[in-house]
Amino acid sequence: MTKKIKKILLVVIASILAIIIALAVFIKIYMTPERVKAFLIPAVEKALNRKVNIGGINISLFKGIEVKDFAIKEKDEKTDFVACRNFVLKYQLLPLLSKKIIIDELKLLSPEIRIERDSEGKFNFEGIGQEQKPAGPAKEEQLPEAKGPAASLLINRVIIQDAGFSFSDLKKELPDIKGSVNIEMDLKSTAKNELSSTGDINLKFEDIFIKKPSEKHIRDINAGLKYDARINLESFGLDIHTADLKIQGIPLKITGNFLNLRSEPAIDLEIQLPKTKISDIQKAFSSYADTDKLSLSGNTSLNLKLSGIPKNSDSLKADGIILLEKAGITYAGVNAVFDGNLKFNKQKMDIDLNGAIGKNTAKIKGSVRNYFKNQEIILNLYSKQLFLDELMPAGIEKSPVPAPPSYTGAKNIKVDTDSTLRAEKEAKPLNLSLTASGEIKIDSARYKGMTASDFYLKYLLKNKKFEIEKMTARAGKGDFSLYSITDMSIPGYTYSLSGNIKSLHAEEIVNTFFPKAKDTVFGIISSNFKMSGAGLPAGQAGTLSESIKRNLVADTDFNIKDGKITNNKMAENLALLLGIDELKTINLKQANGTVKIRDGIARLDSIFASDDIAMDPKGNIGLDETINLEFDLKLSPRLTDKATRNAGIAKYIKDDAGWGRIPLRVSGTFSNPSYNVDIAKAGERVIEKEVDKFIDKLFKKDTDKKAVDDKTQQDKKSVEDLLKDVFK
Repeated sequence: MTKKIKKILLVVIASILAIIIALAVFIKIYMTPERVKAFLIPAVEKALNRKVNIGGINISLFKGIEVKDFAIKEKDEKTDFVACRNFVLKYQLLPLLSKKIIIDELKLLSPEIRIERDSEGKFNFEGIGQEQKPAGPAKEEQLPEAKGPAASLLINRVIIQDAGFSFSDLKKELPDIKGSVNIEMDLKSTAKNELSSTGDINLKFEDIFIKKPSEKHIRDINAGLKYDARINLESFGLDIHTADLKIQGIPLKITGNFLNLRSEPAIDLEIQLPKTKISDIQKAFSSYADTDKLSLSGNTSLNLKLSGIPKNSDSLKADGIILLEKAGITYAGVNAVFDGNLKFNKQKMDIDLNGAIGKNTAKIKGSVRNYFKNQEIILNLYSKQLFLDELMPAGIEKSPVPAPPSYTGAKNIKVDTDSTLRAEKEAKPLNLSLTASGEIKIDSARYKGMTASDFYLKYLLKNKKFEIEKMTARAGKGDFSLYSITDMSIPGYTYSLSGNIKSLHAEEIVNTFFPKAKDTVFGIISSNFKMSGAGLPAGQAGTLSESIKRNLVADTDFNIKDGKITNNKMAENLALLLGIDELKTINLKQANGTVKIRDGIARLDSIFASDDIAMDPKGNIGLDETINLEFDLKLSPRLTDKATRNAGIAKYIKDDAGWGRIPLRVSGTFSNPSYNVDIAKAGERVIEKEVDKFIDKLFKKDTDKKAVDDKTQQDKKSVEDLLKDVFK
C-alpha cells in the first residue's frame, strides 16, 4: 500500500471520527432532555390523541436512548392507560449510513397496561390515534411513493420484563383479569414486508374473576411459549414454524398459520399433545373446573389439524385423532375405564370406545357431525351383560329424601305459584342446540335380583325434547315395553310415558322397585299404563319429588294371577280384627282393577278373589302412603264360622250359602292401617234381612192348602212387594 493511499485512509477515518465526535457533542449540547421532551411529547400526544408524560430522557450517540417513567394517560388525563418505568433502546451507529437499522436491544422494564370496558360497553383504548377532524368533506391524503431500497431492520433482542396487565369490565359480562408477562424475542427483516421472530414468552394470570354464568375466582394460571415464526406485515399473517406451548405444565406443540389477522382471521394449525397423564391435565385445570369429587386417570394424546374462521363455527374443520388409554373416571363411588379413540375428519367425528365399570363392559360407537356447532350425534351402546347394582352410586340410594306433605284429598293440595322460588328449585331449561339419536342393546341385565334379557332402547334428542321411541325387554316368560317423551325446553320440564307389562313376576317388580314392600306381593302381573306430568305454571311437570307427586297424572289397569299377599300390615291387621290367622296370608286366584292418579291421589277400583275370600277395594290412596278405602269382605263358610264365633253376628252376615259379608273401611297408612266395620252399611243389611224374614213369615205360602184363584194370589204378591219397599 503506497503512502498516498495510507494518507487518504487516515484522512477518511479522521473525518468520520470528527463527524461522530461532532454529532456526539451536538447531541450532548443541543439535544438536551428538555428540548427532546418539548419536541417529542406534543408529537406523540397529537399522534395518540392522549396526554403523555415522560419523566426523563438520556440520549447517547453510543449507548442509545433511555426514557424513564413514560406514561400514556386515560381520557381523564389522570389515570395511566400505559405506564413504563424504564424504556431503553440500544442501536448500532455505523449501519445507519447504509440504511441498516440494527438495534442491539430494546428493553421495557415494568411496563403496565390497564384495559377497561365501561358500563356502556366502550373500551378505554377506543379513540387512541383518532384525530379530531374538522367538519366538511374529507380529503384523501396521498402518500408519497417510496423510492430506493427500503431500510432493513434487525432487532437483536427485545426484552419486556415484569410487564403487568389488567382488564376490568364494568358491564359485568366479561371476566376481570390481572396478570403479568415476561418476553424475550429477536426480530429481523428477512424479505420485503416480512419479519422473522424467535423467542420465549412466559405468561401468568394471577387472578381471573368470572361473573357469568356463575361467579368463580381463578388464581395462578401459568403459560409458557417458545416459538419460531414469520410475520407478514402486508397481510397481517403469522406463519408458525414451531411453537412449544405449556399451559399449567401440559405440553402442546403447534405449527401452522394465522391468516388475515387484519380483517377476518382464519387458522390452519396442527396441534399435538404427546402421551400425557390425564390426572396431570385434571390437576392443571382444577383451579377453574370444580373436580374435587372427580378423579381421573390413564393417558391421552392427540394430533389434530384445525382450519377455518374461528368466529364462523360452520367453517371450522378438524382432521386427526384423540387416543384414550385406560382413561379412568371415578365419581360418586363409580369407577369407569375407557379405551379407544375419537377420529376427526372434515365431515364428522367417529367414536370408537370400549368401556368398563367393574364387571360391566360395553362397546360405544357413533359419530358427531357439525362437531363445532349444532352437533348431530349418533351414539350406540352394546353390552353382553350388565350388573346394574354396580352402576348405581352408593350415595344416591342412601341420600335422604325430604318428606312430602300429607295428602288427605284433592282439596288440600296446595300448588306453589311463586315463580321465583320455583325457578330456583326446579330444573332449568336445557340450552342445547344439538340432536342425538341411537340404540342401546343389552343381552342380559340384572338389578337387585331382577333379570331382564334382550333389552333394546331407541332414543332421540331433538329440539330439547328427549324421546324414548321404543324400549323393550324380556323377564322370565314375560316382557315389557315403554314409550316416553320429555320436554326440557321449559323450567320443570313436562313428560309423558306409556307402556305395558305382560306376565311378569310381581314379586320381582315389588322387591326391585318398592323395597319397603319386599316379599309381600307374589303372582303373575300384567298391566297397561299411561303417565304424564302437568299442573305447574306454563305446563311444567316438575322435577322435584313433591312436584312430581303433585302433578302426576296416570291411568293404569292391572291383572294378577295365582297371587299371594303376605307379611303385610294390611293383611295382618285384617286378621287381627276378625280373629282369623289365615288372613295373614291371602292367596289370590285372580285380582284386577284400575288406578287413576290425579292431584296426588290414586283412585283404586279393584276386585280380589280366592277360594276363601273375595273383596272389592275402592277409594283413595295418597302418594304419601295415606289410605282411605272401603270394601265388602266376603268370607267362605269356613272362615265365616271363625269370624262369627268371636263377633257373634253370624245370623246377620251369613247368606243362604253360608258365606259371610262384612263391610269394612280402611284408613291410616300402609305401614299402620286401621280397620273399622262400616256400621251404617252393616245396619242397613241387618234391617234388610230382618224385614225379609218378617215379610216371608207374614206371607208364607201354605203348600198344604188348595191353590187359591189367580186374582187372590196376585193381590197378595202386590202387598208383599209394597211392604218390602216401605221397610227398605
